[in-house]
Amino acid sequence: MALPVLIVILAIAGLADALYFTFAYYGRIKKAPWVPEILCAREGSKCVTVLQTSYARVLGVPNSLLGIIYYLLLLGWGLAARRLYAYDVTVYALALPLRWVLAAGSAMPVIAGFYLIYALRHKLHIACPLCYTAHAINAALFVLLIVFAF
Repeated sequence: MALPVLIVILAIAGLADALYFTFAYYGRIKKAPWVPEILCAREGSKCVTVLQTSYARVLGVPNSLLGIIYYLLLLGWGLAARRLYAYDVTVYALALPLRWVLAAGSAMPVIAGFYLIYALRHKLHIACPLCYTAHAINAALFVLLIVFAF
């Protein structure tokens, strides 16, 4: 059961990234002297600029806030999967459809990520390391969930 552990680890990393962007979106860390320069928290930085564009929201909701929900769902499922699947074969069989739903649902952030990377590179002309990290985490989670679904 190593896959649920990897999913939990990646969900925690994605959650940290999404929390960072959510706090930056709402202006909670843009002037924090303790935040390393590489994390783009400084006022006027390119990452803060990204958060001020229309690409940072879906129907007015920050992408990072949607990411928090997504990562919390995966985190909860991954933690439950480790416990439940170890005890009962029936629970494992009943949870199979849920694994397919999670795998299919995780395609949405990956597809959106391709569009957002395109927008970053070709429309905004901005390099955002944390944005790329979030998209890489989403792609890795998608692959792991597909593998786990089989």
